[in-house]
Formats: sequence, structure tokens, C-alpha cells
Amino acid sequence: MKPLHELAEALVVLAREGWTPPDRDAASLAQQVRELEAQQAQSQEVLQAVEYLQEACEPDATRERWLRLQRRVTSTRLQLARLNEAEVYLRAELERQVWLARHLRARAEAQQAAA
Repeated sequence: MKPLHELAEALVVLAREGWTPPDRDAASLAQQVRELEAQQAQSQEVLQAVEYLQEACEPDATRERWLRLQRRVTSTRLQLARLNEAEVYLRAELERQVWLARHLRARAEAQQAAA
């Protein structure tokens, strides 16, 4: 599967070439991709740090500390799951728009070749 930012870059190039409908904003979608990837990276870093703290919790640590860390792990995993879900929808929209732009370009090229 192509990385999301590569799909966004392809759409921006197709938009610059004039193959996307005027009511579509490829630059905005590319910005959403950059923001989403940054949020995913940040959440992943937080999750790794909290999981490390939880694993390093001493057996004699207070139950409250372990539970606090467990809540943070769970919360961060849920946040990552929501971001991953948003990625699925964003990917579907990007793939749809890239396909449409390529289809319009191919049709125009076929019409030019036939003329």
C-alpha cells in the first residue's frame, strides 16, 4: 500500500496539471495528511514512553501508579485507533480523487490521440 503522503503528493501534482475538479482542494487534503501523520507519530512516541514506564514499574509500586499508567496506555491506544480510522477515510478520499484525476487525464489523452 502506498504511503498516505505519496498519494497526497500525487494528487497535488495532478491538481497542478489541472486534472482535478475545481471544487476539490488537493492542497488542503495534503495538509490534512501531514497533520495526521504528525499526530500519529506523536501518539506513537507517547505510547512507547508510557508502556516503558509501565513495564519498569517495580513490583512494590503502588497500585494507583500502575493503574494511572494503564489508563494512560489505554487512552493513548484509543487515540491511535481514532487516528488510524481517520487515516482510512482520508486514504479512501485521496484514492478516489487520484483515480478520478487519472481517469480524466487518460480520457483527454485518448481524445487527443483520436483527433
